[in-house]
Parts: sequence; C-alpha cells; structure tokens
Amino acid sequence: MHPRDSTPWVAPPPSPHPAAPDPLAGVSVAHAGNDGVTLDVRTAAGRTGTLRLRPATDNCLRITLRLAEATKAPRVRVVTAPTHATCAVERSPDTLTLHLGSLALHVHLSPLVLELTTCHTRQATDVSDPGGRTTVLPLGVSELADGQLAYHDSWITGPDEHFYGLGERFTGPDLRGQRVDCWVQDAQGSTGTRSYKAVPFLLSSQGYAVLVDTTAAASFDLAHSNTGAWSLTVPDEVLDYYLITGTPAECLRTYRDLTGPALLPPDWAFGPWISGGFRRDSAAEVRERAHRVRELGFPCSVLHIDTYWQRHGCWSDMEWDAEAFPDPRGLMTDLAGQGFHVSLWMNPYLSVDSPYFTEADRNGWFLRTGSDTTWIGQVWGGAHPDSAVLDLTHPGADDWFRGRVRQVLATGVSVLKTDFGEAVPVAAVAHNGMTGDRLHNLYPLLFNDLVAEVTREVAGHGLTWSRSTWTGGQRHGAKWTGDSNASWQDLASTLRAGLSLSFSGQPFWSHDIGGFHGTPDPELFVRWAQFGLLSPLSRFHGMTSRLPWDFGEEAYTAVLHAARLRTSLLPYVRSAAADAVRTGEPLARPMALDHPGRPDAHAADLQYLLGPDLLVAPLYAPGGRRQVWFPPGRWRPYDGGRDPVTGPRWQHVELPLATAPLWVRAGAHVV
Repeated sequence: MHPRDSTPWVAPPPSPHPAAPDPLAGVSVAHAGNDGVTLDVRTAAGRTGTLRLRPATDNCLRITLRLAEATKAPRVRVVTAPTHATCAVERSPDTLTLHLGSLALHVHLSPLVLELTTCHTRQATDVSDPGGRTTVLPLGVSELADGQLAYHDSWITGPDEHFYGLGERFTGPDLRGQRVDCWVQDAQGSTGTRSYKAVPFLLSSQGYAVLVDTTAAASFDLAHSNTGAWSLTVPDEVLDYYLITGTPAECLRTYRDLTGPALLPPDWAFGPWISGGFRRDSAAEVRERAHRVRELGFPCSVLHIDTYWQRHGCWSDMEWDAEAFPDPRGLMTDLAGQGFHVSLWMNPYLSVDSPYFTEADRNGWFLRTGSDTTWIGQVWGGAHPDSAVLDLTHPGADDWFRGRVRQVLATGVSVLKTDFGEAVPVAAVAHNGMTGDRLHNLYPLLFNDLVAEVTREVAGHGLTWSRSTWTGGQRHGAKWTGDSNASWQDLASTLRAGLSLSFSGQPFWSHDIGGFHGTPDPELFVRWAQFGLLSPLSRFHGMTSRLPWDFGEEAYTAVLHAARLRTSLLPYVRSAAADAVRTGEPLARPMALDHPGRPDAHAADLQYLLGPDLLVAPLYAPGGRRQVWFPPGRWRPYDGGRDPVTGPRWQHVELPLATAPLWVRAGAHVV
C-alpha cells in the first residue's frame, strides 16, 4: 500500500488474478526441417495448441505458443522477423537439437524442456519450495478472471546473472530481484518503479536476450519470486518471443535487426537546447532569450517553447496564442536568422474546454468506453480540465491531427516535443476494435509515428522529442526521462534510467537539466548541466528558470565551460551517433555492456562511456567527490589537470566545480 498506487490520472495495467498454472504436459513432433520445428502440444488440463521454434537470424530463434481456445482480438505485431534464416535439426528418439550459427537449442521431448546449451541455461519446470509447491510459472497458460488466457514461461537463473533492459528503469539498470511490468505510465517523477518508456526486451549477462512481440502488459519476474529462476507472463492471444544469443552488444544489434534502426537526429539536434520553461511565455520573451544567448555567446542550437505557445487550457489545439504570439512566422524567421532551430510542445489529448472538442466528439474521434460513450478523464495530474484521448486508429482523427501538426510546422518550427501518450485506459475501445489492454502500450508509437511522418514531410527529418515509447520507438530519435525533481537523488535516478534505455535499444536519450520540478541550487545545477552536456542529447528545461546565467557568476562560468566542451566534442559525438544507428549499440555505453564478465562493471551503474573513448562519471552528491570505476585501459583527464589512471580499478576523485567529470581513452583524439 502506498499513496502513489491509487493516483487516478495514472492509467494502471490490468489486474489479472489468474487461476492455477496449466503447464504443457504432452508433446508430439508435427514437423522438423530447416525452417524450424513444429510441436503439437497438450496442457495438463487438456487444452491443445501448437509450439513453433523457428530461426529468425543466425543468433536468434523465434518461439511461439498458441492454444486453440485463446481469445482472438485485434492486435499489432511490433517485431518484423527476417524470413531467410534457416537452421539444421538433429533428431533422436527423445531430443531435437536446432543449430543456428552461434545458437544451439536442445528440445527434450519427455518431459518438454528447452535447453540453451550455448548459454548453459534451460527452462525452469521443476523448481519447488520445501512443501513441494511450484515456485515458477512453467511454459503454459493460466486462465484469468475474464476467461482469457495469460501465457508464461520460466528459465533457470545463474547465481551471478544480471538482467538489464525493459525500458526506462529509475531503480537502476540491473533488474535482478525485481518484478517489472512493461506498461507505459505517467511516472509522475523519477523515483519509483513506474516508467514512461517500456520495452519488453530483456538482456542477460550470461550471453542471451529475450524480446517479446506484444503490446499487452508483459510482466517479468527476475529472480524475485524465486532466486533460481526468471519468468515472463504475457496476457495475449499468443506467446511470441525471440531468444537471442551473443554478447550484450551482439544482442542489441539483433534487436535492431528485428525492430528497425534508430533515427539519426540531424546535426543541429546534438547541440544544446534551451527552454523558457513550463511557464507563460510570449514572442517578446522568446526574442529576449535569443538575444541574451547570442549576446553572451552561450552555445545553443535549439530554443524550446513549452505549452504556453498555445492558449491556456487548449494545449492540444495546435494553435498559436494570437495574443502572446501575434506573428509566429515572423518570429520563426527572426530566430532562424540568428541560427536557432525552434522546438514546440504538444500532446495527443483534447480538453473539454477546447473549441474543437465538440466537433471531434461528434465525429467519433476520441477513444470510447465499453458502453460506447467518449472516455473523458484527468490526464494532467488534477491541475487542468478533463480531457479525451484522440483515437489515432480512426482515419478521420488521424487526418485531422496530421493537419494540425502540418499547419504548425509550416510556420517554420523545426521539431515537436511529443509529451504524454500514457493515458489510454484498459477499458477503452478504439475505432479499429482494439481494447485498451492492447492499445495502451501501442499508443505512443502511433502518436510519434504520426508526428514523425509529418515532420519528415515538412521539415525534412523525422525527429520527435518524446516522453513515452514502446518496442521500436528508437525510430523516432530523441527521448527524455520525464518529470524529475531538482534533487541529487533524482539526478542519480535519471542517470540510471538513461542507462536502462541504452540497454533497451534506445540510443538517443536526454533529460531536463536541473530537474523539472523545483529549483536547483547552483551546485546541483552545475553538476546536472555537466551530466546533461555529456549525455547523448542536451536540454535545459524546468518549471522555473534553467537559463544558465540565472544561477550566479561561478555557476554560469562552470556551465559555459561544459557547454563549450560539448561544442568541441560535437564531431566526435555525431560520428559515434552514426555508429550507434549502424550497429544498434548505444551512444551512452553502460560499463556492463562491454564488460559483462566483470563484477565491478555491473556495480558501476552511475557512469558510462560516451562513444568508445570518453568516460563520463557525473557527480551525484554535493561536495565534488565520488568513486569512479576506470575500465581496462589508460584514461587521462580531458583537461590534463590530473594524472592519468590505468584500469581496471576503482579510484576516488575530486573535481572542482568548473571541471567536467570526463576522461579520455589514451591515444584517442576527441578533444
């Protein structure tokens, strides 16, 4: 029990309340060939179905289990498997073995157990407590309270195994011991287990990964209920997942092959972004900020205008506030002439106070309830009028919203910040027949796909700066980690969330420098700015001012130094970003990515490599001191002010306020 558990404007996942597990109990071989193996299966309760094991790539096997009585409903696949892969199958009376390049899988037929021999792991089917009760969910199904089925599977966990991925995780990149629901939610901060970005992609330190093809609320029990096994549960009509082998980097490359490459942001997006903040704004104030930036010579590529470019309470109308911004085209022209790109805020909801609400409601452009009325609810934390959610599966709503986006971009805006997208309730019904339990996680993809496509049409690129996402969301480019508090604790949890995104196939993440809520003190602001300006993408934004010159002369000098350092690193960062798109590996590389066999690398979860040659260890507590793990190699301070360090080793470091937490691999030429 916790007060945050009942927050009314955070759309909760379904509550399954399953009955006892019904495991697979009988199996016969229906087909075995170079296209894989098909098994006819029967559960302990007599349900029948098909288990298929098919090659997807030379290090990836697709596993699908479908029972005949599973309820069929509209669903969308978010993974595209290659069709050219083949495998070799060896047969004996009790075993089949599939060979796919670097992957070998034994299929023991009686009883049915899959064994991934290349990684020394197998399905967990007989893990019991002292009373003989099963403590894991075996391959099979459980019937839910509404009569639908939830599929599940479990695998043995090594005593020293670590788990990563599953999207944005503020609790830390290493998920061992946790139970994680992949359900996109308005996290209302950065201090809990909820997250804005969920990706059902699990990465193990033992040389394998799992990607589940679903938009339902996949749940992962990672040695939480039983320290000897991990389990996945999927309340969908089919269990469809990909078993991948290789190093963490190789597994991420295969994730890229299955879900598509990340979008490479345009060059200007890698420079600093500066926001006027979540506050009333005007053309005059934007011009003044632009003048001040250029007058001071502070590096800045993008000026962001948040919600108040629109009328208060009409924050999804996609219409300039004519009183505050009487000539938006003229403003955009002026800013472009000074070398700025402009970013604007938007979301996919319409307030009941919007002048467009009645038209949209009459046309059926909103998500409906089960009783066929428009779903209306609180999506703004209780601070603004109720809203409805645009049904982006409805052709009319899609066309109308595209027109609004196109109209705004045509004024000269470069990019849109696609906020929210997490509010679809389980009980909602969409025009295409999808229910909220399937649409909820898919919705951020529909929202960002729409905005990205129009942006590409009008502005020549497909970048969005988004808060929520699901599998494949790397195709939209930039992500930021939501509404953190201005605190040292939230700086650390934001860093950990970013590294979780790196492990989840999302290479271009950012955050609100200084935190979103509250006002940071000068030391916190400087250390957060140093972290932000050494992140994949960089933006100053918050509820109060995050203009660097508003925090005192000493702080401004330190932040200006970090911003100029960012500018000097841009050729290196852009090159490393292009490599990330090509390979599927992240731009910000967690220590465990390159060193999965080193216990010290798994402990170093508050630092990363930016590209291959820059070590970044942000300060996450006041006082200018921290422990840094230096990976193998020789590392020199970027400013030459201290002695080089030879790793692997932990070392205590002290950094003056104006010194960025950055080391360079010896022999690399990046600054």
